[in-house]
Amino acid sequence: MTDKNLKVALIGCGRMGLHHAKAIEIQDNATVIAVADPAVDKELLESTVNHKVDVYDDALKMLQEAQPDAVHIVTPPESHVDLAKLALENGAHVYVEKPFALAVEDAKAVIELAKAKGLKVCAAHQVLYQDSGQKYRKFMHLIGKVVHVESYFSFKTVRRAGSGLMSPVEQLEDILPHPVYLLLSAFDSINDPDKALEYELCSFEVDSRGEVRAIIRVGDALTTLIVTLQGRPIESYLRVVATNGSINADFVLSGVKKLPGPGASAIAAVLQPFSEARQMVFGTISNIFKMVFKRQKSYAGLAELVGAFYNSIQNNAPLPMTYESICQTVEICSVIGEKLHAAEKITEEHAVQNLATIEEKMSPADSSKGTILVTGGTGFLGHKLVGELRGLGWPVRVIARQIPSATKKVPGVEYVHGDIGKEVSDEFFKDVSAIAHLAAETVGGMEEHERNTIGATRHMVEGAIRNGIKQFINISSIAVHTPSNMVSGAIKEDSPVDKGNIGRGPYVWAKLEAETLVNEACNEHGIAHKTIRLGPLVDFEHFTPPGRLGREVGTLYVAMGSSKSSLSVCDVNTASNVIRSYIENFDEAPAVLNLVEAPAPTRKQLATMLRQSRPELSIMWMPAPVLKMISWTLKGVLKIMKPSKKPLDLYAAFASEKYDSTLAAKVIGNSKKK
Repeated sequence: MTDKNLKVALIGCGRMGLHHAKAIEIQDNATVIAVADPAVDKELLESTVNHKVDVYDDALKMLQEAQPDAVHIVTPPESHVDLAKLALENGAHVYVEKPFALAVEDAKAVIELAKAKGLKVCAAHQVLYQDSGQKYRKFMHLIGKVVHVESYFSFKTVRRAGSGLMSPVEQLEDILPHPVYLLLSAFDSINDPDKALEYELCSFEVDSRGEVRAIIRVGDALTTLIVTLQGRPIESYLRVVATNGSINADFVLSGVKKLPGPGASAIAAVLQPFSEARQMVFGTISNIFKMVFKRQKSYAGLAELVGAFYNSIQNNAPLPMTYESICQTVEICSVIGEKLHAAEKITEEHAVQNLATIEEKMSPADSSKGTILVTGGTGFLGHKLVGELRGLGWPVRVIARQIPSATKKVPGVEYVHGDIGKEVSDEFFKDVSAIAHLAAETVGGMEEHERNTIGATRHMVEGAIRNGIKQFINISSIAVHTPSNMVSGAIKEDSPVDKGNIGRGPYVWAKLEAETLVNEACNEHGIAHKTIRLGPLVDFEHFTPPGRLGREVGTLYVAMGSSKSSLSVCDVNTASNVIRSYIENFDEAPAVLNLVEAPAPTRKQLATMLRQSRPELSIMWMPAPVLKMISWTLKGVLKIMKPSKKPLDLYAAFASEKYDSTLAAKVIGNSKKK
């Protein structure tokens, strides 16, 4: 590192923090020297930046000892302001992830402190530094005075946040800065950087399920802001209409379409769609080419924004965005955020009243049965199971890291707050007769699965031991078996398992480690235990296809293999019924069960279910011989290009596993006899 290099530190180094680390490493004038995060994955960090980085548990200690020139704050939103001030007080320039602040007064306080210290701050307005964000502004001078702007953002729902899932309102607050600062950016060319842009939030409507509609007057122009978590397809665009034409900037794929000129003549009207089509086609091809051949090493626009910020620090160049635009973005987002929270509160109050009304009419649970303690009870399968159990009169208690809102609670079920990745309170086990352990990590690396699958299982078993609970049902995965193409015949309950094979991924590895833990600890302490290994979980009533069926390509679904071949899955209702039957008839239930539908549906039957739930899709079948040929060719190419790495086996990725479902058929049949 030369004296010209900036020493950069990160406060917070989760998934987004690692993207920042990559973006910093791309710069030729900066180096990541330190990270403050007690939960950082050190191996993953060092593999990301390719050199040793000092890791601290405490941000202040890191700032005082490492003395970075610049700090990136990539922590939960409520901590941004205090950490930004801490970094500035210790002499570091600051880059703050979105949202920059939750209140405009806080944003102004950070900026004023930076000015007083002779330092600079930058907000995470990286979409402006994507290719479309940079390109569209180059054409603004062609279209005259802006009269209308539409900023539109539809986004996928359910994003993880720390220990749980974001609520729709939390998710909206997280993504809202992007379409807001994009909207304001359309006026950059006419705005005096030394003068605040005049704007007025004229009206807006929100829905706590994930919708924002706003009309904002900027100068003489009216603008519309639309953010939706429910609208589809996924889109992000900015449309600018002016007195001499319009510009449409697409931030997902197709680039920038410009239509300068009044377009008032007949010939202009005829040619306009052809011009738009040409720009869309070539823009899309260009962006796909960049995605394939110009490897994106961090979030789109992030490295470019970071580079512009570092240039402003080292060369006293203008900041990537004005302080006014940061404050305006925060102010608009905070006003909308307040209304979102108010709407969420009203929705929750109504849901609480409705839940109480339903519970008043319910028959009381039969306490003589003993409480069923369920982990993972707020998930896809868990929600279904606890509803079924409570409907049959069982007292049910759910341990959850995040207590669900009243709109998502099952009436009559007791929810307690607890993180089973840590020690579990004995209070949770009071009056419990059996434990149904469904919780497990589904994303992340070894560390997350070690904590939230293996560690969580250990804590639940230890709780059962301490509190004298004698029935433990462990929900595992059928994927723990050695693949059928490596053993003779169809997989049965006693077929070999793939223990210790991290090459199968952290999920399979952790599931099998958890199984082993349950078997050993329960046998040692006299706890009767059962293991149900679930096949790929689907919902036949609201069908989403398993990965082995095929892939969706636009409005085309490419189904792999023969339509007549079977593909083992497990319907969520089947799984719930079987677990419930295990609780009701614990002693008679098999010790180990591979739970798949019996008989397994054919690929054609699954494709038909998909068409029923997604009628816009067309199904195209790729025969197994063709898939094999493509797979062999791809493996050969990959062996030549990357001889040190094991090539992807495309055929194996879609091939059906062979299971002996004799026992599953019997158990499923018995579970239906209520």
